[in-house]
Amino acid sequence: MENRKLEVYTFIAHPNRKPTENLILEDVFGNDLYIQLKNKFANFVDTFPPQQIDGKTSKIEKKEVDGQIKSIFKFNDSLRYISGKIMIGDDDGKEQDVVQNNKDKTVLYTKKKGQSVERPYYFMVIIPLGLKYGYIVLEREGKHSAKSVFERLFKNFIHENLSELNTKLTNFVESEIIKEYLENGQYNSIILSQKIVSSDKAEQYLGTYIDGSKYKVEMRIVPLENSIIPVSTKKRILKNLENNEGFFEGTDFKNIGFDDNTNVKVIATKDGNTRTIDLDDTFKIRPYYNIEVSDNSKGFSEFKDINKEAKKLIRSFGLNIL
Repeated sequence: MENRKLEVYTFIAHPNRKPTENLILEDVFGNDLYIQLKNKFANFVDTFPPQQIDGKTSKIEKKEVDGQIKSIFKFNDSLRYISGKIMIGDDDGKEQDVVQNNKDKTVLYTKKKGQSVERPYYFMVIIPLGLKYGYIVLEREGKHSAKSVFERLFKNFIHENLSELNTKLTNFVESEIIKEYLENGQYNSIILSQKIVSSDKAEQYLGTYIDGSKYKVEMRIVPLENSIIPVSTKKRILKNLENNEGFFEGTDFKNIGFDDNTNVKVIATKDGNTRTIDLDDTFKIRPYYNIEVSDNSKGFSEFKDINKEAKKLIRSFGLNIL
């Protein structure tokens, strides 16, 4: 099993120059956006010009099944979602050596300019009935994200097929879900991060301080074995979230370099799902969620496995759309 992240976004559609007139997505100028995506999106991605996405290439991943080449692109009419794997190619303007991953680092071949290195990403688009917003789920692996390319493809698809329509993506934020995790979830860890460390504290940590240097200090509090984070700590975190007050009380933390300006993150689990909640943004949550999936023979996520995890994640929000 490998660690991945799923990014979750919501989107709305509105007529040009009328950003407040959000439309029901199953009836956009007489068209059902789900049907449009189901019938046309895969070919649109495959044929989209790279020059319109900063030279990057895009196509739906293909695989051989029973001697036939088929796209990894699925849809479900009753649940109204499409999902698949999109291949995004990058670095076409660079000549790069590909080397053996060993001590000698032998050059195997050189990727020429004009050639792209493709990486597959999972995606899901959900168009619920009767709503003026939909959901997009995207795979993220470390620093690699499909968000910027997929968003541009998605917006261009809507503009090309429904020319009088604009769309806007925003991070999925659900304050009640955040409160539920903070109040009733199991805390896996609390991460304290002090971005600017004073010179005297830096010298306390390092033994010597170099003038003009900048350091960041992080501390992770993790309950071990059968231990738990105290209820009183949870109450302080909720108070911080609701009143935007400092997390720290007393001088113990301040004596080791952490103060009211310290960033606090909570990693909590509820009903088998884990969230990373950043208290720096009141009632906001980073739009990614940690999952574990099996890899295919190429080392990327197995589609059936990550598709299952994506549906499980969306269902955990209690939105009643899958």
